[in-house]
Amino acid sequence: MGERIKVLLVEDDGDSRELLAELLEPEFDVRTATDGVAGLKAFEAEHPDVVVTDESLPGMNGTELAQKVKEREPRARVILVSGYTQVQGSEHCDVVLRKPIDVERLSAALGRLGEEARH
Repeated sequence: MGERIKVLLVEDDGDSRELLAELLEPEFDVRTATDGVAGLKAFEAEHPDVVVTDESLPGMNGTELAQKVKEREPRARVILVSGYTQVQGSEHCDVVLRKPIDVERLSAALGRLGEEARH
């Protein structure tokens, strides 16, 4: 087994962010950021395989972040988490998951996208 898939989790709600990071950490190498701007900085510093971002973030929303991530690293994968089914700009994202997050579905998507990002 190679290196664990690197995941950047961008979520402005502290409780959700911590809980999700805890649930994903056994399987993935998880970094977190509190908003879109911090998320982009963390992306540039850490070069994660997959970014999981909430759509509604202060400063820069999830779809804007996804677009900037893809501009910098087209192989990186983005999972957008949203309370809505239709999100403008979601074409920049590889997967859109509805809230509340189903952690098993998220893990499965992370595993698949993480492999894609590396090949």
